[in-house]
Amino acid sequence: MKLPPLPKTSLLGRLGLALTSVLAVMAGFAIASLLFAALLVVGLAFGGWLWWQLRRLARQTQKTAPGFIEGEYTVLSERPALEDRRSPILEPRRPRRPPRRAP
Repeated sequence: MKLPPLPKTSLLGRLGLALTSVLAVMAGFAIASLLFAALLVVGLAFGGWLWWQLRRLARQTQKTAPGFIEGEYTVLSERPALEDRRSPILEPRRPRRPPRRAP
């Protein structure tokens, strides 16, 4: 199926189309840059607030926490024992038989 040919536009129509296309692209760039600037300001404000809260919490923990940790501990031996110190389980002794020899 063949499409019908489009009518030829005049020079004035082509100039109007080019002018509106350029204006639409410029408006798009302007809106995008304004949106980027607004999001950048909001992001920087949120980052500053977050940094401020972290700084406040760090100061607060420095005031409340002493320079050492208090608690109980048990000193373990420095060298672990390498032998088994449990009492051995003694099995009843069986009488030994003399080894068998071939006749």
